[in-house]
Amino acid sequence: MKRTQLAAAVLLATGSVSAFAATYSVTPLPLQDSARSNFGRSIDEAGQMLTIAQLEYNPPIDVDQLINGTVFFEQFGASLENEDSAREGVFTDADYSTIVSYIISNQTFPQIQKLTQFRTYITDTVDAELVPGLDKITDKFDDYTQSVRVSGRDSLSGDYVVGDSGGLVILDPYENADGDIINYTYPESSQQAFVQVSGETKVLPSVDDTLGGFASARAINNNLQVAGFSTVSFQTAVDEAIERCNDDDLRGDISIDRCLFNLYTGSFTAPRISTPILTTQNLPVPGFVSLSEVNATIWQLDVNGDVINTQTYPLVEEPDEENSFYSYTYAFDINDQGIAVGESLTGAFVAISRPNASVRPESERVATVFRDGETIELLPRGENIISQAIGINNNNWITGAVLPQSSTASRSSLFVYNLETEEKIYPEGFFTSGAVTPNAINNNNIVVGTADVVATNETQRQTAAFMYNIETEELIDLNDLVSCDNTYELVEAVDINDSNEIIANARLRTTRKHVTGVEILNSSGETDEVDSIVAVKLSPLSNGTIDDCELPRDEQPYERQAASTGWLALGGMVLAGLFRRRIKR
Repeated sequence: MKRTQLAAAVLLATGSVSAFAATYSVTPLPLQDSARSNFGRSIDEAGQMLTIAQLEYNPPIDVDQLINGTVFFEQFGASLENEDSAREGVFTDADYSTIVSYIISNQTFPQIQKLTQFRTYITDTVDAELVPGLDKITDKFDDYTQSVRVSGRDSLSGDYVVGDSGGLVILDPYENADGDIINYTYPESSQQAFVQVSGETKVLPSVDDTLGGFASARAINNNLQVAGFSTVSFQTAVDEAIERCNDDDLRGDISIDRCLFNLYTGSFTAPRISTPILTTQNLPVPGFVSLSEVNATIWQLDVNGDVINTQTYPLVEEPDEENSFYSYTYAFDINDQGIAVGESLTGAFVAISRPNASVRPESERVATVFRDGETIELLPRGENIISQAIGINNNNWITGAVLPQSSTASRSSLFVYNLETEEKIYPEGFFTSGAVTPNAINNNNIVVGTADVVATNETQRQTAAFMYNIETEELIDLNDLVSCDNTYELVEAVDINDSNEIIANARLRTTRKHVTGVEILNSSGETDEVDSIVAVKLSPLSNGTIDDCELPRDEQPYERQAASTGWLALGGMVLAGLFRRRIKR
């Protein structure tokens, strides 16, 4: 499936910002007409970018499942603009939005159609092509089911794409003890790591594939080594639960596969430094993963994308035998020398005071290097409370984040470390106590990420995309490098390639739209403006100059709000607000 930027009128309205008084031009990715928001993920040396589309317009609706598998029409049919037409699959803009909101908000219902909020596209700023993960084209929709959450993480010249994908949602008709047919709908596996080669998706298997295993692919290097993490062992409780599902007397009145789904269901998010891990049991992981050990994993691929070797890396310290908590090492990046970086739990707890929160014990995690079969702790523990390595380049410079000791509240700080010289630097933010969170580093020794730009006592602060040059030790707000007439507020730089091209997330004022993409009109017949997050490409200008673009407050286009909420959380707020508007009117 390919998305293409709209014709000349849209290009004039949303294309590259002119280069007056700028060293970078700004070009939005071609998904603004396809989804409510989209978030950058990566940019490779060929300029190919991965982006996540959230709440795509015009998703497919299975009306039969809506009627037979839910009580939607019984509860909300009377509030629709045209209930009879909706039952026939013909929707007004408002009714379409109401139905989609209902489906997405109730994904735990056993018989409801599954619709994902997030899918991945690969783009060059002109065309965008779907990265389907484990989704399939079906006869029912004559298209992909749009039921599979897919997170593309990295690409190599656009030819190899790696990431993680949920399982394909299947329909499982089951006749219960009363003779009723229940049409269960659920994904047939937990999250899987994948590589897409020549349009074909291939699973990168977990070391222990009990219940299909669990894995994520985060980065790929020029030697086709993929870094990520996967399950390497499970506790006996998982085997016992599987045995109960296979026992007709113990399983209960559900199908075997539905019973197994109850074991592996659940979402996953690898926590950044800003996310507290009070215990490993409060991590957002599927149930069976909480009873596993997950290790940093490097899959060696051949040119066809097939795995020819797999290596895993254990915890930085051997856990106590009586420790039954979930434990992990995660790899987030890998350079061309095959050196990967990430983090490891230690099994210990540390006391942390976070903004607007009392001191609490959290699981200790440390930045790690995965090299030659060894898991190596990177930074002295006495310098920081916890640490996490995020990126490594071919010069063996590593970047990541730490929580430093603080007499008030600890916020994320940037570090860079050279493996060869053991030089380490802790650059300051834009102000004292300002958080700095890196996302990537290129081979020009430039780090990009997001940083606080306004000092407040709030938990969430206003942020800006930044660039940090290790050689010059300069931390720069990327908003200062773009044109004075730029309409995109750059809140996070996500990745940078060796041409110093950057993919970033920006805030943009747009009109509120139905799920059809049609603008919503208020009671006065006018449109309402809202903030949305969109991915943009920043391209360096060879002859550009920096100018002072400061505007008086009363001339600024709109009041900026705090922008440090992650894109995933922002997506949830967008959906929640939509559902409240349409159902509780």
